[in-house]
Amino acid sequence: MKLKKIPETELEIMQVIWSNPTPITTSDIKRELEKTRPWSQGALQSLLSRLAERGFLKTGVLGKSKTFEPLVTEDDYLKVESASFFKRFGEKGTITGLVTALYDSKTISEKDIEELDAFIEKIKKEGK
Repeated sequence: MKLKKIPETELEIMQVIWSNPTPITTSDIKRELEKTRPWSQGALQSLLSRLAERGFLKTGVLGKSKTFEPLVTEDDYLKVESASFFKRFGEKGTITGLVTALYDSKTISEKDIEELDAFIEKIKKEGK
């Protein structure tokens, strides 16, 4: 299955599912999402159904509750998001440009830069 980028609201739901033990119920998903803002039960159910139709979620039943499990890992989806970013920004979408923008906006710290440097050195040593 070729993964496609999903809208921000659906990604927010997936992040809840990825960060919790599964299977997870609709009620549990709603409870987690409402830590940041209110959610309509109907809208949530519609978005969960859409994610299942697109192959992102497996549905099930536990007692009287509908449950969900991810069929796509967070890492696999991150690869899709990264590729989409670079495609949208064309020549300007370089790793150096991305790191520069993150650093200039104070989104990443010196520690993050050190970790990135260590990762690059590791890759060089592996010969990739």
